[in-house]
Amino acid sequence: MAGRVEVARRTDLEEMRRRGARPNAPNYRDTPLLSIGKLVRVQVAAGRWRRATIECHDEGDGTVDVLFMNTGTAGPGQLADAEVAAEEEATLPVSVVRPLEEFEVQTEPELRHAFAEDLFATAARVKDEANCLFKLPDYEAAVERYALAIDELRHFSSGTASSSTQVLVNQAGVLRKGTVTAINSESGRADVELVDLQSGQRQVVRGAPCRTLVVVREEQLQLQTALYMNRARSLMQLSRQQEAAQDLSIVIGFWSAPGRVGTEATETNAEQERRKHLAKALFLRAKTRLARLRIEPARADVREAWSLDPPEDTAKELRSLEKNIDITNKREQISTKRLHKEICKMADAAMSNLTTEQLASFGAGGLPPGDL
Repeated sequence: MAGRVEVARRTDLEEMRRRGARPNAPNYRDTPLLSIGKLVRVQVAAGRWRRATIECHDEGDGTVDVLFMNTGTAGPGQLADAEVAAEEEATLPVSVVRPLEEFEVQTEPELRHAFAEDLFATAARVKDEANCLFKLPDYEAAVERYALAIDELRHFSSGTASSSTQVLVNQAGVLRKGTVTAINSESGRADVELVDLQSGQRQVVRGAPCRTLVVVREEQLQLQTALYMNRARSLMQLSRQQEAAQDLSIVIGFWSAPGRVGTEATETNAEQERRKHLAKALFLRAKTRLARLRIEPARADVREAWSLDPPEDTAKELRSLEKNIDITNKREQISTKRLHKEICKMADAAMSNLTTEQLASFGAGGLPPGDL
């Protein structure tokens, strides 16, 4: 037992060092804001905030040299914004430096304990904290904060999950809601039963890797939805459109199948809520697809959103998005035509320099002499 505790302690210390924190450092609030090595938040261009470490404080000209927190590794903090990624160091006036939020200096063991004590209450609190970071805005920090709650709620463990757990499983590229029917703890795989609500037909996805399953928290689906939707919005602000689309696909998976609530009145309200969330997620995913010039998939999302009879605020956004899709499509068609013309000109110029014998060799299916 003592050995496991020591291993856990060392793991926590190593993680703190990886994040740039000193395990034996004094309390964050007990050190001056501009202390060398202190992790702070600084305002950068366009009103955005980012976390950075103080490297040097020049009292004479009132500036600090900072090293931005490296979030370029794979995972929740990955940067895809080339402009931000290039600005790893900067010299800034001290007036744009502020301390981290109080909740950001909470240790990871403390946070893990809070999740263990009350999963849903802690996840709701962490979501509110991430919302604060989003509003600053510090989108990178917000993404990481949302991820803390998302990972706790979605976690599927073959050792702790029951054989009746509801999950999202990938079937032919589409996330579908199903029920776990069997778990193999040794292989880390599970069988998931899918039910077609219209036909009543049942299908079992066998041997799905547990690590790819997303646990559906039906009793806290609003909370789970908000976490994914808000993280997607943060990712979109960082130009990480594909990751945002993945989060939105999970939300779509949550709400694609009508639920069974009970009374007719509650079922009506639940269906309206389902359609509202689904239409919003489809609208946002269409935006991420348009940003990646995936025109037809974006149109498909918009069509599906319209089929849900969305509320007026979402309908207004859909109409605006449809116009943007049409404009982008026309622009891409014009660009393609111009590129085609340029290629034709280059081909004509190249052909005009060929001899009659070389041209004849093309007609015979061969290559001009010397091109092998």
